[in-house]
Amino acid sequence: MNKLLISKNQVKLSNLTKVLWPKKGYTKGDLINYYIEMYPMIQDYLIDRPLSLKLFPDGIKGKSFYRKDCPDYAPDWLSVIPIKSHSSGRLIKWITVNQLSDLVWIANQTAIELHAWLSTGEKLEYPDFAVFDLDPVRGMEDTVQVALIIKKILDELELKAYLKTSGASGLHIFIPVFPIYTYVQIRDLLKSIAEMVIEVKPELATIVWQKDKRKDKVYIDYRQNATNKTIPAPYSLRPTPAATVSTPLNWNELKQDLDPADFNLNNIKNRLDLYGDLWHDLLATRQHLPGFLL
Repeated sequence: MNKLLISKNQVKLSNLTKVLWPKKGYTKGDLINYYIEMYPMIQDYLIDRPLSLKLFPDGIKGKSFYRKDCPDYAPDWLSVIPIKSHSSGRLIKWITVNQLSDLVWIANQTAIELHAWLSTGEKLEYPDFAVFDLDPVRGMEDTVQVALIIKKILDELELKAYLKTSGASGLHIFIPVFPIYTYVQIRDLLKSIAEMVIEVKPELATIVWQKDKRKDKVYIDYRQNATNKTIPAPYSLRPTPAATVSTPLNWNELKQDLDPADFNLNNIKNRLDLYGDLWHDLLATRQHLPGFLL
């Protein structure tokens, strides 16, 4: 077992040569190195946000499971946010990333995916992002059309929006807001916008939750805007054969031939060298929501 000392915190590393992505041969060591190198880019999207971690101890082809509650064997320096569960009344110690050692410890647990809350520990009930999660059925072409319609509506509402790949097959649209609106207000607003999209293109989009009733339409998921719900953070790795990364995009990159698999562990650093962090001003952007839709 290897040990890494990070700002006086000792992180024990294990099984670094274990292959997690069989098709590419990427190992647990590659996973840890990725998050270490990406920490300056990703830290602001994780700090003080409760995380739901998806662990893949036997690689992406093996069994996986989610972890929300900090395990007893975690080091005492690991950053956590205690939150009382509404359903059970139990206090859950959600893991968060407030320092590099937190992220390295998480990666050593084979947490490939980093799913973050849309609010911070400071104001848990008031998100600072509103998010559309677009889930395609037939491919990216329809999803691109739906995203562009949403963008047009948001432009008319004078709301700045940020785009990224989900890292799987879909797209995420983030709308930064002042943390003064409840999750219910956010969700109701996004539902209204989704209904506008369906009114324009009923053959393309749906808000029907049941997969077997979507009829090959793009699912506009606004329900992720809720307490305890999480979404992959920018630059989170995903358990796909190509080791894809949930990658911020320019809106002008939204084209019919867009392929999320083109943004992956192998080339993300070259992209960052070329473009930098396209979301660099997201966290500094705050917007009021149109009152007539709330």
